[in-house]
Amino acid sequence: MTIDAAIVDYSAGLLLRYFRGGALIDGEVPRLDQRRDVEILKGHWAVSAPVRALVSYLLERPHEAQALLVYRERVDDAVARGRIDARKTWLYRQQTGLPSALVTHEAVRSFNTGPNMLLAWVLREAATYTARLLSWQGGNSPYLPVLELAQAQMRHVQRIEALREPLKAVSLGQRPSAGAVRDSARSRRSLYRKAVEAYRLLQGLERGETEAMDRVARSALIAPLEDWRRFELAVGLGVGEALARASGGPLHLHLLGSDSSGPILTAGRFAVYWQQITKYHTPAPLEPSELATREALKDYGIAAGTERPDLVVADRDADAVAAVVEVKYIAGDTATARFREAVDQVVRYGRSYAPAGATGPLLERSLVALSRHAPVRVGHAGPAPFCVDFDAITQPHGLDAWAAAVAAGPHP
Repeated sequence: MTIDAAIVDYSAGLLLRYFRGGALIDGEVPRLDQRRDVEILKGHWAVSAPVRALVSYLLERPHEAQALLVYRERVDDAVARGRIDARKTWLYRQQTGLPSALVTHEAVRSFNTGPNMLLAWVLREAATYTARLLSWQGGNSPYLPVLELAQAQMRHVQRIEALREPLKAVSLGQRPSAGAVRDSARSRRSLYRKAVEAYRLLQGLERGETEAMDRVARSALIAPLEDWRRFELAVGLGVGEALARASGGPLHLHLLGSDSSGPILTAGRFAVYWQQITKYHTPAPLEPSELATREALKDYGIAAGTERPDLVVADRDADAVAAVVEVKYIAGDTATARFREAVDQVVRYGRSYAPAGATGPLLERSLVALSRHAPVRVGHAGPAPFCVDFDAITQPHGLDAWAAAVAAGPHP
């Protein structure tokens, strides 16, 4: 198995342990807010593989939506436009006194059939959740391209002529009937079978089925990310579980389901931020080399910008940063070079996240996570961060020593 596949499996496993309602982290930290977690997963369903496959298939084959013959009742004078309903004709004549009136059942083609209503319901539900997820994202969210594409595809789907009537007729408050689901599943058209697949996946999430949660986690939470971002997410999830064990507090995930400026998870008194400067950042005085760089960039009209850690662990009780986590996915470089780069960054971050003269303790509680070949600390001559690689992270308690140091750090 490649390391990329292992990272996906590890991340999906942690997500499943969280979203499987009522499960425990190693028997110590209970999962709470199950209703909220189901809603988060349902939101991710809107951009999961089955829904994206359904929408893409429909856009490629917009004429596959099938109209069926249905019968509508009508009354005409001396003209039969369909099968005559003798009983209703007799009653109508008795009530109105029109001896030549005919009540008939006219055959017409309609798209408001069971399979199309199921398809329309799935599309409306997915469009609703896609818009909601997009509204939660910040300008730098790694999920923006996926969500923006999904919303653009939904707009194109709503313009398909055959689906206009079903989309207007469908009600999100009323689920498709069992007959509509059965007819769609038996249909010879792939379009309706794909709609049933997406619908049953949503039902599986609502029932808490592990297979459904796994499929959504892999395709909607993990798959849209680049390899290095997936590794950052995996480290963030591992950090959260370790902090939950160390602090004895509950773990709550907020991935793609909360304010984009907030943490991706909270674990007891700790909050973990992903790719954010956070409110705890205080610009440090610039060194001579940094001033020279800024002045050089200014001549080109380019701002120097502000570096941000991969992960920031904040102690909410102390209202301060407890640790900085720098994540390095090694591809084409040596572990030593990436570790050296990571340590240099963590040291620089300490100037912005710790009070003057207190960067040493923050550095001792910080963490460098490499995808492979983490070096081993051989001395304690000065402050240095913890270092682990992916193999260590996947061990049951691979981050516990670091989490214990963070939990024992300064706090009220």
